[in-house]
Amino acid sequence: MDKFEAFHLTPVPASCVAAPLIAECYVNLECRVVDTKLVAKYNFFILEVLKAWIDPSRKQPRTIHHLGMGTFMVAGKTIKLPSKMK
Repeated sequence: MDKFEAFHLTPVPASCVAAPLIAECYVNLECRVVDTKLVAKYNFFILEVLKAWIDPSRKQPRTIHHLGMGTFMVAGKTIKLPSKMK
C-alpha cells in the first residue's frame, strides 16, 4: 500500500535518510536503526535520531499519541497550573 497516496500525504525530501518526511506532520524525525536485538521477541527497534524537524508555523498543534492496544489520545486543551519554580 502506498500510504502517501492512500492518506493524501505529501512527501518531502529528508536530509540524512532516504525515507521522505511528511509535510502534513508537525514533527518529523530522521532516524537510523542502531539495535535490532529485540525485534524477534518484541518487534522493537532501537533508533538514533539524526535530525528533528518541526513546523514553526503551527502555534498550537493537535498531536495524536498511541497509548497501546489500538487506543489513541488527541492532545487538546491546554491547562496552566501554578508553579513553585523561580
